[in-house]
Amino acid sequence: MIRISLSAGDLERLQVADVPDFGYELALGGAHLADRTSSRKPAAWRLEVARSWNPDHNRLFDLYTNFYIPAFFDRAARPTASAIDLHSLSATAHLRDLARSGALTPFTRALADGHPDAVSTLNRILTGLRMTGLDPYRRRITSVVATASAQAGARVALGGIDGMLNSLHPSIRWDGRRLLLNTLVDADESLEGRPLIFQPTALAARIIFDPLVDSVTVIYPATVGAITRDPELYGPAPALVSLLGATRAAALVAVVRAPALTTGRLATTLGVSAAAASRHAAVLRESGLIATVRNGQTVHHAPTRLGTDLVYSSTTGNDPERGTERMSAPEQPRRRSARV
Repeated sequence: MIRISLSAGDLERLQVADVPDFGYELALGGAHLADRTSSRKPAAWRLEVARSWNPDHNRLFDLYTNFYIPAFFDRAARPTASAIDLHSLSATAHLRDLARSGALTPFTRALADGHPDAVSTLNRILTGLRMTGLDPYRRRITSVVATASAQAGARVALGGIDGMLNSLHPSIRWDGRRLLLNTLVDADESLEGRPLIFQPTALAARIIFDPLVDSVTVIYPATVGAITRDPELYGPAPALVSLLGATRAAALVAVVRAPALTTGRLATTLGVSAAAASRHAAVLRESGLIATVRNGQTVHHAPTRLGTDLVYSSTTGNDPERGTERMSAPEQPRRRSARV
């Protein structure tokens, strides 16, 4: 059990996140595939992802132990993913923890040594996991997290901060002086002036404590609904075509369906030249519907919240979901190793 003493000032700074941390979601998805959890909640998710899982990618599981999960997958989890940084504080701390616990394998030892082939292999594995286990579920995960956060806010309004803390999750208790987290690790922790952030997480199976550089995060399972795939988009709705024109509407739908789509793939999808696809992307970008990132000679396109909500709203007629992650959102503080 982890015990955290909270002052009145700590309680005032306390936050419950209302948007997902997809770095955590990606890492926790790996934990489910590694069978480090007995949770039944993501059973359907695990079955779907396992169907396309490459057994050669099982080396990812070398990064997990019963006490630690890798908490440095932020870059790999973005819609326009970039290579992980093994020189970051969180990555070096995690590999150091593996070494201290005697859990280093040839693969993780090569990662600790910065071997290029090992780093390339990990990036390839994480790309595959993101594409199969995260990208098709982003909107559902966003909805689950936003709902859990809204429920926490309602409990504050009804029962105050005490009522909210004691209703977040059965493994979280508040005795009026200390926050008690039912974890595998036993420790007394101090915030040292850092804000405490509760992060509801769709793929979490238990409480995880992650001390960050500028804050302390408690990851807890969001218990709202099952993890199902986002609705399939097969083509632009008539309303979207009327608004943008047939080709640009199809271009926006293509980017929403496949975040990080390159200009070349966009051209192939639309059946136009690369120059024409680039022009359509420029119009969508200037309209605030997509964002563009250049990685060397390759250009990747990802939908903004406005673009995503516009596509889904025109298709379903429902109100857009709140809290969709923006491509331009600031990076999270660098992590240390997360403890379970």
